[in-house]
Amino acid sequence: MKQILVSLHDVTPAMFDRSRQLTDMIMKRTGANFTMLVVPDYHSGGRIDKFPEFCSWLRELNGAGVEIAQHGLYHLDTQEKFSMEGKLFTKGEGEFLSLSRDDAAIRIDQGFKIMSDVLGEPPSGFTAPAWLYSRGTREALKGFPFKWIEYRWAIEHAGGVTHTIPAVVFATRTPWKRACSVFWSSAGPSLFSGSRVFRLAIHVKDLPSLEKPLERALISSTMGRICSTCADMAHR
Repeated sequence: MKQILVSLHDVTPAMFDRSRQLTDMIMKRTGANFTMLVVPDYHSGGRIDKFPEFCSWLRELNGAGVEIAQHGLYHLDTQEKFSMEGKLFTKGEGEFLSLSRDDAAIRIDQGFKIMSDVLGEPPSGFTAPAWLYSRGTREALKGFPFKWIEYRWAIEHAGGVTHTIPAVVFATRTPWKRACSVFWSSAGPSLFSGSRVFRLAIHVKDLPSLEKPLERALISSTMGRICSTCADMAHR
């Protein structure tokens, strides 16, 4: 049976209402079988453990079976060393693109402890903002008990097994990216219809501008497919 991995990126108290709205939209199509990427301290604007209502909501979803993963620490590149890759794929939010191993380990550990305390258990996996990793970050991640690490084109599971999985990505930062996302909402699922599995990456900022395209993409992507989480792929 074909599969679909739906993930919701950039979940944070700073965008709590949008996060809940998109979560409700996703769960209508996937149930609890999707992955939520939570930023522990979005743009240094407040750690998630300082927002009791948000934390209760996360624990409720986690208890219902939604996969909760760590999405960086700040989701912001504070190094100010924007490479061509960083400029191409993100606007100053490639947090782990230029970090050394030690600096990356410190950030990962801070976010890991925050999320573990909130959830009562470790986050399932790790996804760097914009899927951008330095060599040092890749090395640092080996010291953490994540079940999986997600990259732009693949998911690497504990033990070293890697699955290449294409992704349909929504983005709203520029009119050009919004136009591409509207195109992908209809063409992407069709393009990958022959694939055994693909990912649908939704960002909280996609609301409200892409609400209708997102609904269309969720309907067409999940139809005739089993909805799975990133951790499920370890048993593929």
